[in-house]
Amino acid sequence: MTTVKLKIAELRKNKGIGQQELAEVLGVSFQSVSKWETGVTMPDITLLPSIAEYFDVSVDELLGIKPLRYQTYIPKDTDNRDNWNGKTDKLYKNRKYFWNDEYLKHLIENVWHVNSPINAIEYRCGEGQLGLKLLELLPKGSTYTGVDNEYFTNKAKVNFDKTNFDAKFIASDIYSLETQNSYDMVICQAGLRHMNKPMEVLKKMVASVKKDGLVVCVDVNREFENDGLYIDEVNYDYLCTAFDFHDVWRKELECEGRDYAIGMRLPFYMEHLGLHDIDIRMNDKVMYANHNMSDYNEKAQDFIEINGLDKSFNVSNQENTVELLMSRGIGRVEAEAYITLQSRIADYFRDKQKRRSFLKVQGLLITYGRK
Repeated sequence: MTTVKLKIAELRKNKGIGQQELAEVLGVSFQSVSKWETGVTMPDITLLPSIAEYFDVSVDELLGIKPLRYQTYIPKDTDNRDNWNGKTDKLYKNRKYFWNDEYLKHLIENVWHVNSPINAIEYRCGEGQLGLKLLELLPKGSTYTGVDNEYFTNKAKVNFDKTNFDAKFIASDIYSLETQNSYDMVICQAGLRHMNKPMEVLKKMVASVKKDGLVVCVDVNREFENDGLYIDEVNYDYLCTAFDFHDVWRKELECEGRDYAIGMRLPFYMEHLGLHDIDIRMNDKVMYANHNMSDYNEKAQDFIEINGLDKSFNVSNQENTVELLMSRGIGRVEAEAYITLQSRIADYFRDKQKRRSFLKVQGLLITYGRK
C-alpha cells in the first residue's frame, strides 16, 4: 500500500500563511490543521478537493503521491569531493573490481604503444589504486602524479610510501587546478560521472598534456551499468524494469550537470576539443561469484557495501529516499517500488542459507585520444 504524506505544511509555508488562516479558510480549527501536518490525523476525505483547489494543486500532489510542481530539487552534490571523505573503504572495494590487470597491460603496450618512460597524471586519484597499477605496468622510469583533495592525497601518500615508485600528489579542487602541459598521459577513472561540469574538467585534462599526449577517460553509461546485474533465481526482467531511472538522470543533468551517459558522449567531446586518434574500448572486467568459489563471501559482502545494501531500510531512511526521488519528478508509487527492489536484493544477499550466484557488469568505457 502506498504511503500518504500530506504536503499541507509545505504548501502553506510556500503560500506564506499560518495554520490559523488556513483553518479559517477551510472552516476547521487550527488544532485540526496542526494534527494534519504532524500526521496525527487526516482531513476528512470531502475536504481534500477544497484544500487542493485552495493551493492550486492536484489531490495526488496534496497527498504526496505525486511530486509538487515546484518541489525543491535535493542535490546529491557528488561534485563536492569533501563529501567523499571517510568513504575510502567503499571506493576501494568498488575499484578493485574495475580491472583485469592483463587487459590494462594490453592497453598500455598494444593499444597506446607506451614503450618508453612517461609522466602520467590522474585526476581524482582517490587513494592511488590506479596509479599503483599503472606504475607496475608502465616502462621503468615512469612517474605518476595524483590529484585529489587533501584527505585522499594523504591516503594515497601512505599507500605509495611502501613502494619505490616515483610519485607525487597535488591537493587541489579539480576546477581550480592549474598544471603545466608537461605530462605524456592524463587519466580520469570513474570521476567525470560525478562532476557537474565534466566538459570543463576534460578541457583541463587536455591542457595538462604535451602535444601528442594521451588523454584517457574511464567512465560509465548508466544504462549499461543498471542493466548489468544478474542474480540467479531472480527474474532478470524485474531487475531491469522495476524502476526506470531515466527521469532521475535527466533531472540530475538539468539541475546539477551530472551526465548519466558521459561514457557514451566522451569521444564526441574529445572530437570537439580537437583531439585526434580518438577511439573507445570497453573494459572486460566482470564481477562474477558462485557459491562454489572460495572467495564468494568476500565478493558478496563487497557487493552489498558497494551498492549500499548494508544500510538500514527503516522508515526514516525510506522516506528520505522517497523525498530525494520525488524531488527529481518521480511519483511516490514508483519511488516505493525502487525501495522494494533494493530491499529484495539486500534480502537475497543476506540469506546465507541459500547463497545465490550473481554477476555484475560495470560496463566501463575507456575513451582515449591524443592532443
